[in-house]
Amino acid sequence: MRWREAVLKALHRYGQRHGTRAVERPAFLSEELPAMIVATGSFGKTPDQTVSRVLQELRDEHLVAFLSDGKYLLLDSLLQAETEDLPNEAIDLAIKHGKLRFGDIVAEDVAVMARRRKGQDRVRELALENYQGCCALCDVREETLLRAAHIARWADDPENRANLHNVISMCLVHDGLFEQGYFTLADDARVWTRTVASEALTVILNQHTKFRRPKNFQPSPEFLRRHRERINFQRDVFVLR
Repeated sequence: MRWREAVLKALHRYGQRHGTRAVERPAFLSEELPAMIVATGSFGKTPDQTVSRVLQELRDEHLVAFLSDGKYLLLDSLLQAETEDLPNEAIDLAIKHGKLRFGDIVAEDVAVMARRRKGQDRVRELALENYQGCCALCDVREETLLRAAHIARWADDPENRANLHNVISMCLVHDGLFEQGYFTLADDARVWTRTVASEALTVILNQHTKFRRPKNFQPSPEFLRRHRERINFQRDVFVLR
């Protein structure tokens, strides 16, 4: 067996034994190094250095992430938000690597609900950070007035609830207008606004018509197309800004 396969198997054994995706290096080496040596048939003087090299390679492949407390976060498969109480740093890395998922909870388990809320809070925090702490359509920066607005709605697309390409920072007003289909975005994020009879809504829709580009995670054109389909987008009732 090659070292790469042996290390991955050992990480999974450790995780299953301790019920965690966050692996402590000293304990991991103490518990698993002998088994890895036997599995690979390598009896050199520095097997621990070989493990460190392989872990670095796995990190480069985004299968493992290094945490600031010296732990390794196993990311070679999806991480369910409700299954383990992980630190914010670990949750953030899982979100940024597209590995965090939220399930559909039936039972009102307090611990499970707390882990879900923690994951949701991290998605919101990262979404707002992605848009420099501001609404993507206006200049509102008050955190209590900002929302992590999903393009493909939470209930409609469980697989992309934590996908930052599916989340836009919006103020309460623009979040509501977007949800109800009063404006939408083209694939290139240009703003389409609905023609309405209300003078008040017309003022709001016309006042802020430039989309604020995020730092890293751009809105996915696929999700934007699905939003336009959901609101029954028609060019003759929308104006491109």
